[in-house]
Amino acid sequence: MEDKYTETINTWNKVAQLYEDKFMDLELYNDSYQKFCELLINQNASILELGCGPGNITKQLLRLKPQLDILATDVSENMIAHAKKNNPTITTQQLDARKLASLQCTFNGIICGFIIPYLAKEDFEKLCKDFNTKLHKNGILYLSYVEGNYEHSGFQTSSSGDRAYFYYYDSKFIAQTLVHNNFKILNQLEVHYEKNDNTLETHSILIAQKG
Repeated sequence: MEDKYTETINTWNKVAQLYEDKFMDLELYNDSYQKFCELLINQNASILELGCGPGNITKQLLRLKPQLDILATDVSENMIAHAKKNNPTITTQQLDARKLASLQCTFNGIICGFIIPYLAKEDFEKLCKDFNTKLHKNGILYLSYVEGNYEHSGFQTSSSGDRAYFYYYDSKFIAQTLVHNNFKILNQLEVHYEKNDNTLETHSILIAQKG
């Protein structure tokens, strides 16, 4: 298991610039970021982003609510460097999402853009428990992932030839796990993403509130 994570993390470090070039200005998910921001109580709400990549989601959040207090984290050192370059005002920290419990602070919102596809089921279940601990009461949680059969998970190879282990998830399982950890589902959205081979992939977005 750990070998899969190690190879995936190494890949993220290698492809940071390629990822920025492809996704930095992608508008496909902007409506979901708008919904997330609308649910935040304060203009200067404290936000934790897990798996921030080159800061593409962070950039959109600050466009919508410039006063947000964002801590952007990623397991990849190179992704963190790109996120800080693209969003100079934010705080960044290298962090493995599996070690979320190590953070001492709590937040009004947590946003995880496509980090779940790189976590095995047992680590996702632990992460949901940590969400409950790290969010204030009525805090807002944003998750995006790729809908599919978990049994079809496996290594995917990037255009650069590097591999990352990719996990598919069923929305029913995601929702049940969150409800079990004291979350109420507020919004569920689907976006159709066109892959490099011109096939369509269903990207699911779930927004929940801590009880």
